[in-house]
Amino acid sequence: MTLFQRVIILNKKFYIFDMDGTLCDSNGWWRKASEGVTDFSSRESLEGIFRKMREYYRNGVELKDGVREFLEKSRAEGIKMCIATGTRRDIVEPFLRRSGIMEFMEFFIDCDEVGKTKGHPDIFLRSAERLGAEISECVVFEDTEHCAKTAKNAGFYVVGIIDEITSTEGDVRGYSDMIIEDWRGLDLSRV
Repeated sequence: MTLFQRVIILNKKFYIFDMDGTLCDSNGWWRKASEGVTDFSSRESLEGIFRKMREYYRNGVELKDGVREFLEKSRAEGIKMCIATGTRRDIVEPFLRRSGIMEFMEFFIDCDEVGKTKGHPDIFLRSAERLGAEISECVVFEDTEHCAKTAKNAGFYVVGIIDEITSTEGDVRGYSDMIIEDWRGLDLSRV
């Protein structure tokens, strides 16, 4: 059974997607933009990283293979979707326009808009509210351990995304109800 079939069977009609490392291949680009930076608390250093990332989102970052097909199938099933990310809208705007991903989404929300990081459940709770959904009706797709943990502890059904980068940064498996290792085949491994 594919992930898509399993989630449909579970009657989850609302999807809340993280963006970086989940829908798009941007994690490696973030690493590249951060090379040589030693002071991540410096506003100047952060703005330098953000400038590089705007350019990478404009010209380098792509949707992960198979994501568009999954979103198309989900939309055809009447599933309402949104993006809930820690990355500021002004940084990712070039990618959102170029990829056409927003045609599948009800809205985009970032941590700046919410006023709290993903270490707090607010972004997930506000996403569910804006989708018109109960927590029990939602699936949160996340690639980082601490974000998956936050969503899981708030009562959401969590699908963990694992790739060559995220698999080295904590273990999202411990807080996931399902795992995706490849969007193309939608391979499903039970936790």
